[in-house]
Formats: sequence, C-alpha cells, structure tokens
Amino acid sequence: MRTMMALLAAAALAMPALAAETGYEQWQVKVKTADLDLSSATGQRALDKRLSLAMTRLCGSPVLFTRDELADLDACRADAMKAAAAQIDTARAQRAVTVAANR
Repeated sequence: MRTMMALLAAAALAMPALAAETGYEQWQVKVKTADLDLSSATGQRALDKRLSLAMTRLCGSPVLFTRDELADLDACRADAMKAAAAQIDTARAQRAVTVAANR
C-alpha cells in the first residue's frame, strides 16, 4: 500500500506550509467550519462527522480488513488528526468566541 502524509485543513483557517516527508505524497481535504456553531453540542457533532468523512476520503476504507491494512488505516487517521489538531482547536475556539460575541 502506498504511504501518504494525510492532512486536514479547516476551510476558514490558513494552512501552514508543511513539507512532505521524502517518499510521501501530500494530500489535503478541506473541512468547512464557517457554517457551524461550534459552541453547541450539535455543532461539535457536525464537525466530528465532517472530520470522520474527510479522514475516510484521505485514508480510504479497508478492503480485506487484514491486520496490515487496518494498521495502515489507523496510522493514516492518526497522522491526519495530529496534523489538523491545532487547526481544529483554533476553529472551535474562534467559532465559540464569535458566537458568544454575537448573542
């Protein structure tokens, strides 16, 4: 299975320049957050669903469910969440402040 550097980018945030490691392809999927109220439980669930769908687009789904295939999928998803963690936290914080300020 080919290896890749999986990256998520929140659409409302600037993506920092990340150099792909040697031997890796760099893929991105944008996750729209501007329409979500991330200060609410409903908005948080919607974001989690969008992130899950984005990771499926980036990392794929297992075909045969072999141990190696599942390990590759887990590694891809972990890389994607690690790469996106700061952006996700920032989006949640910005949207929560924005929503609170508009009430």
